[in-house]
Amino acid sequence: MTNTIDAAADEAAIRAVLTDYFDGLYHGRMDQFARAFHPEARLFTVTADKVTTIDYEPYMERCRGRAAPADSGAVQLAQVLELTVTSGDTAHARVRDAFPPRTYVNDLCLAKAGGRWAIVSKVYHAEN
Repeated sequence: MTNTIDAAADEAAIRAVLTDYFDGLYHGRMDQFARAFHPEARLFTVTADKVTTIDYEPYMERCRGRAAPADSGAVQLAQVLELTVTSGDTAHARVRDAFPPRTYVNDLCLAKAGGRWAIVSKVYHAEN
């Protein structure tokens, strides 16, 4: 059985997840960043004309090894381009963020389980 939609409450909860995503990444707060993701999340991109994937733990380890954009004085880019609550337990967000020198457009799929929204998949593309 799917959860019923409370659009305003679900959107507010999803935006809180996106804040953890944006601010955790920008400030290098890995606990905050990791909280945005479900531990079974997978990431996808196209590299050398092939779809490549990375699981949650290797992705978090990669992010832990990078300097935070805030430490270099980079301006934070945190745009929600589109947000759709598809059902009471699924949603999609298209966001733009930066990890200098690159700017990314990410399609984030979120799921609500146990009353908590989390990113379950991320498809990303560097704009530059």
